[in-house]
Amino acid sequence: MKYIRRNAVLIFGMFLLVILLFITFVGPYLPGIDQELEETQYIWSEDRIPIPPPYEPNPEYLLGSDHSGRDLMSLIVIGAKETLLIVLFITLVRYLVAIPLSYLAHKEWLGIHLFLKWINGFLSYVPTIIMVILLAMLPPFLFNENRIYIMILIIALVEVGRAAESIKLDLDDTASKEYILSGIVAGASPFRIFRHYLLPFVYGKLIVYIVSDVGKVMFLVGQLAFIGVFISQEIIQVDFGQFQIRNTSISWPMLLADAHRDIRIAIWIPFWTAFAMTFTIFTFNVLAQGFQNLFKKKNTYI
Repeated sequence: MKYIRRNAVLIFGMFLLVILLFITFVGPYLPGIDQELEETQYIWSEDRIPIPPPYEPNPEYLLGSDHSGRDLMSLIVIGAKETLLIVLFITLVRYLVAIPLSYLAHKEWLGIHLFLKWINGFLSYVPTIIMVILLAMLPPFLFNENRIYIMILIIALVEVGRAAESIKLDLDDTASKEYILSGIVAGASPFRIFRHYLLPFVYGKLIVYIVSDVGKVMFLVGQLAFIGVFISQEIIQVDFGQFQIRNTSISWPMLLADAHRDIRIAIWIPFWTAFAMTFTIFTFNVLAQGFQNLFKKKNTYI
């Protein structure tokens, strides 16, 4: 009981994560989930009048339907896996680049520390979402068949400077400790010092940064979808000389494509989508806080 009280935030975050993983991996096989995501063109009213979708919540559609007549609850449950994979992959790419950058900046090699200072100073004047939109709407990226990978790189790299700078500051602080000097005196190579002397004492903060960034990436992807910028999309000809950009995935942001209209005529679509994304963001924020408290207590014992 003492351990639970001391780590209540982390345990609560783990509980929320278990719920999220259950919905993601077990949810699609639960009764009531339409794995085929069958579309319904219309349903008959009691007066034998055909009613087109979207349908508000009812016994058949517990959370309502989308504009294609697909069950919204099934869409959210089945789309959870794709959504989480995209968000986690973006975060992973960001830190795979940020970690070596932070070490090079810490050692002041190749002028990386100056580059980080410049890029963070530049981006401090431009909101992240604006920078992503500007890059995502460039024609070479907009019409590229590998757009999903390009978008993942754009979203990951736009914030890589901030992530690298945070890790660099932790490395700078840890490098001033006496045990680092003992390693240098012992003749340890820079790689050995990084692996055995620096990394073990910053990995806790690194975990907190990564877990926290998962929530930030989810929020950013939701913002982009709300204004019509998607991770994966294709150009479809709707009339002679007229083309339309359409989303091609079943991830949660897709359901926010018509959020401005749905707020007035089908509010259950953006509401439940935003609820799912908010739950995910809240889960990873609680987890990050729990890990931060845990590693802070461990550091006081060292």
